Amino acid sequence: MPANYTAIEQALITAVQSVDSVTPCGMPGAELAEYPDGLWLQLFNMRADSTPVTLGDAGEDNHAGFLQIDINYPKGQGTGDVLQKADEFASFFTAGKSLLYNAQEVKVISCSLSSGRYVGGYYRVSLTVNYYARTTRS
Repeated sequence: MPANYTAIEQALITAVQSVDSVTPCGMPGAELAEYPDGLWLQLFNMRADSTPVTLGDAGEDNHAGFLQIDINYPKGQGTGDVLQKADEFASFFTAGKSLLYNAQEVKVISCSLSSGRYVGGYYRVSLTVNYYARTTRS
């Protein structure tokens, strides 16, 4: 199977939705039309360089990157809900976790949380999920 960027991203999105399908969420490349008055998420899939792992026409390529989950909450309402949501995602995206979409496997390497900051009237923390996926050249 050649590079499969669509399935890699869909595996990540599907995993996020399996943890929380209720909170409004902007997808990679598509922000929410309106920001809600409560908790909301924004996803970013940041791909790194793809590198060959083995040689030859049927060799494997490694596709590394990280999924950034921005967790946002209106300014001045505390950090409890934001950190609880971060805990939910961090409990799911543990090191070694396998995500699967249409036979494409994505492996979680690590998960970490940024410091909080204010952005556009919202308190935000970013959960970073480092991952890799292997594809076969053919």
